[in-house]
Amino acid sequence: MSNNTAFINYEKKLILNNDINNSFELWSDETKSKLIMFFTNNSIEELRHWFSKKTLNQYYQIQKLSLECTDLNLTALLPAWLLADIEILGNVDSPVFSVMSPAHPLLLNSNMSVAEAINHVKSMKKDLHSKVAIIVDQHGRYYALLELQMLLQHDEDVLLADIALQVEPCHVGEDQEYAVTQLQMSNTEYLPIVDIRGHPVGLFQWQQASRIMQLELTEDVNLQMGIQSSLDELSYLDMSVIDHVRKRIFWVLGLAAVGILSGMIIQSYDDAIAALTILALYMLMIADTGGNAGSQSATVIVRSLALGELKVKNWLTVVWKELKIASLIGLTLAVASFIKVEFLSSGTELPGNITLTLLGSAIALALFLQVLTATVIGAILPLIAKSCRLDPAVVASPAITTFVDITGLLIYFYITTTLLGIGA
Repeated sequence: MSNNTAFINYEKKLILNNDINNSFELWSDETKSKLIMFFTNNSIEELRHWFSKKTLNQYYQIQKLSLECTDLNLTALLPAWLLADIEILGNVDSPVFSVMSPAHPLLLNSNMSVAEAINHVKSMKKDLHSKVAIIVDQHGRYYALLELQMLLQHDEDVLLADIALQVEPCHVGEDQEYAVTQLQMSNTEYLPIVDIRGHPVGLFQWQQASRIMQLELTEDVNLQMGIQSSLDELSYLDMSVIDHVRKRIFWVLGLAAVGILSGMIIQSYDDAIAALTILALYMLMIADTGGNAGSQSATVIVRSLALGELKVKNWLTVVWKELKIASLIGLTLAVASFIKVEFLSSGTELPGNITLTLLGSAIALALFLQVLTATVIGAILPLIAKSCRLDPAVVASPAITTFVDITGLLIYFYITTTLLGIGA
């Protein structure tokens, strides 16, 4: 019997035993020549039928072989559903398909009894790499998950469909972070991954999810600190001083340039500061308080977006809630600042008809409005970034602080000079 005939007979046998996409481990360098021979000696229609039986994983295994010895256009042989999945994967930067467990999951039919499932597991020659099985219906579509230990806790005549765990599957083209969020909301350590037809492709496990969360946390921290990051970069000690400078300097220079506006605002109110020098004492307090309030708000919103607790469409609810939170915080700080001015600045000489009560009221009002605007800005900027399909973490803490400093100084000097009757 020729190699080609043996290969075709093996393939036919494989198809008969592949009703629910059992694991296919034929693709390796050793069988590459046989695969090329198989493609060469079969018609286009036969090859199309052959590919119609393949899974998304199997297609990518074939593609990795780089069959340069053939003139076949593989994409022209693929069924529509497989082409659709490939197109979706090509448009996603970090699909869950690229990080899911490489081991093919154990598949069991939903109409199997516990006894039949146990016998099937025992008949498998290879070791199991997972503690769960994927339950599929009669068409090979995902139905539910089943922890294998459950087989030992039920009577032999119980159907798998009655004891399986209903877990919402995730499509292969979904973003990795979305898959992590979906896994967190499930009641199991495994998330089933399916193709566009609903057929199981693999499992996404906590091991992969933990790795993604670690990398994402590192990236977000770098972005929030205004540091350019790369997930595959060298460690801190291995990276040169020049590389560290290159990562940090652009944000620092950019924010320093924006910070010049703060100096210009102060300079435009130098007459007011000269007339009432105590204004300079509380100027930094206003700016720092606004920066802290804005950063707190931004951190809470970024976390909620990452956990899937918030959507961009909830922006109005977010703004209204943050306004109420900021009002209470701002009112508390305003009262504290008024008391501070009233009782701890009694020895300050004030010009004209300006009293400590009037001065304290002006500073308190400015502080209240600063907290209000800074909190709303910190909450809305991550939502804007998300709506623009940017990482909300790019709304870095230094950027918020710098932006809020500018608005805070404008509010502070406008309120104080207007209420106290000091010319700008």
